[in-house]
Amino acid sequence: MAFESSHREYRTIVANATGLHEKLPVVITDHGVLDQFLRYMYRSRRKSRSWQDSATFAVQLLLEYMEANHGYFETPQELFVSFADSLYTGTVDNYDDPSGLYWQPRDPAEAGKLIAHVTRFSDWLSAVSENSSLQLNPWRQATDHEQRLNWAAYSHRRDNAFLSHLWANPETDKSRSFRAKHSPGERQSSVKHFPDDNFESLITEGFRRRKRDSLGHIDIRNVLITYLMHYGGLRLSEALSLWSGDVTVEKGEVIVRVYHPQNGMAPDNKSLRSVYLQKKYGLQPRNTLVKAIDPLFIGWKEPLITDPEKRCFEVFFHPYKTAFVFAELWRNYHLTQRSKPGSGLDHPYAFTNQDGKPYTHRAFRKAHELAVRRIGMSYGKNFGTTPHGHRHAFGQRLQRNGASRLIIKNALHHVLLQSSETYTQPTAEYLRQQIRELEDRLSM
Repeated sequence: MAFESSHREYRTIVANATGLHEKLPVVITDHGVLDQFLRYMYRSRRKSRSWQDSATFAVQLLLEYMEANHGYFETPQELFVSFADSLYTGTVDNYDDPSGLYWQPRDPAEAGKLIAHVTRFSDWLSAVSENSSLQLNPWRQATDHEQRLNWAAYSHRRDNAFLSHLWANPETDKSRSFRAKHSPGERQSSVKHFPDDNFESLITEGFRRRKRDSLGHIDIRNVLITYLMHYGGLRLSEALSLWSGDVTVEKGEVIVRVYHPQNGMAPDNKSLRSVYLQKKYGLQPRNTLVKAIDPLFIGWKEPLITDPEKRCFEVFFHPYKTAFVFAELWRNYHLTQRSKPGSGLDHPYAFTNQDGKPYTHRAFRKAHELAVRRIGMSYGKNFGTTPHGHRHAFGQRLQRNGASRLIIKNALHHVLLQSSETYTQPTAEYLRQQIRELEDRLSM
């Protein structure tokens, strides 16, 4: 079955006469730019790039489904419930799919996120089309795709019952017409984490350089990043965002500050980092780059900011002594191994590649996988041996050593207390050990 296609492009949108502009993802159909979604994206321009890309993909899927099933449903509710269900189940039945979509079943968490994006967009669409006579920027003649979305928005405005939000509804007497699905018990299992017993081997034998220096063949850059995740609980993107001046020793304490990439205080103590980057280096914050086309992009998860004046948070190492090991490695790295940026390519980022350019997410992941396999370990999320497994190990270590829920929350820089629960679910090995110890105490 042939139907109209859509694809994503990144367009530079000029906001006003000041020349301020934003590079945003837009949906291109056979009729051109999907104007409604362009307006929605501009309204959401402060959202993370990952959020924008995910929202764009969700709307593309919705348009694809509406096109393939045009004329099959009498109401938007029926169409959207079927669309949402197809995200979970796929559209292929016994190797055949008359719709021509050939969707495979999606992970429940991924499907739920896509449904949430469609719901937000439909909520916005119904709100802005409430009274067209009052609009300062009225709609032009709608394309076929937009007419179908407008049809859905009208029904939403009339009935206020579309798809399910993934968040709790404060109006307890109301419910969305489609509720998100979850895998049975999926939130109760412990996350896989990098085993502490293998960490030293990873550092000393896994991360190796061809060129030997005073510290041997150890690649200090990758060791430092891994230390920040394993003993400091950072995400990889947070470690890569560090500038060379973000690590200090103050009153005998090693202080690592992770600043908001745009709104954090710059080294001059008067500018925002986004302004400082532009004026001094002619650069944009890395979280505002286009993920799909710029390898320097790194995300930002909006962690708990503990210093509202500087708009940053501190890293809390555990065990405590690892902070001093980190500080010594940090000093040696800047003295012996950091490749300085070339002329005209200066930047403040601490971690660089061999050409002096900012170190990328992809490059570290590749180096980390090689190091894991070099010491004879299997690599993968299910083994806890991906970079994020080190952050999980940090949470598990705090839990085992008796840290309170509040301490764990703040050490992981979570805004919500429940966000830390995934990191601290007991492992099967830990449960068996605790039960054996319980039995030993009872038999005494």
